[in-house]
Amino acid sequence: MREYNELINHCYLTGGKVSYIGETHAGYKIPMVTKGAGDVGVLIIGGIHAREYITSFLLLRLLAEYHGEVRVDVIPMLNFDGYLLSKKGVDVFPMKLKDRQALYVMNGGKSDFSLWKANIRGVDLNTNFPAKWGEGEYNVFTPSSENYVGVAPLSELETQAVYKLMKSSEYALVVCYHSKGEEVYWGFQKDIRYKKYARAVANKLNYKLKETPRSTGGIKDVWTLETGRLGLTIEVGNDKFTHPYPMRELDNLVRQHEGIIDYYTRIAKELWKTYGS
Repeated sequence: MREYNELINHCYLTGGKVSYIGETHAGYKIPMVTKGAGDVGVLIIGGIHAREYITSFLLLRLLAEYHGEVRVDVIPMLNFDGYLLSKKGVDVFPMKLKDRQALYVMNGGKSDFSLWKANIRGVDLNTNFPAKWGEGEYNVFTPSSENYVGVAPLSELETQAVYKLMKSSEYALVVCYHSKGEEVYWGFQKDIRYKKYARAVANKLNYKLKETPRSTGGIKDVWTLETGRLGLTIEVGNDKFTHPYPMRELDNLVRQHEGIIDYYTRIAKELWKTYGS
């Protein structure tokens, strides 16, 4: 598969160590790239929503420029199946007819899947985590191109993989990349600790800082709920553009985010001291 091979090649071009945290439902290994060392680190996740794949290539470009000592783990594309569907359509998958028909139904009968957000099973991965699962304002309860929470928390291989990683590794900071809106979200419901650090990131990027009191089931949400540590959602890119965010704007996003991984690691070191106090 050319697209998958290109993704893995981009991972190696960062100069980091490539490993795999699990598999997608279509059988693609989910890559993670590590640079730096140490027991405590930063986890950054992109490509959670299918149509937001520009975040994957942004993170890999940024990681290539990172040469710090603090361990940084980057999962560039959690939802590779969804990316393929959004980019190439249903014909790229070897499926039975009924499975293709089901995807068309989830997509409102449309053959254009470019706005698809979910994974290949119609589950929105950023609603599938055990943080007030199924209680979100926009959650839906049947498979869909977006917002479907799944049959249960962690019903998806992709969410299981990243949840296990977060449980097994010591991270001072978890950052999830989405598009678009030029916003930074932090906190979970009434837990809005560490605002000054979230504000610092927003100021660094020249993005707006926002609370998310009605957000449920997301990576940031479950991380904040279960660890009490800082999790961030970064919505990259200007709202004047449509989904999928145009790849011609990648260089502009890279320039806007220059040095941000070093910034995350400095914040992570400060936060770790706070967590220990």
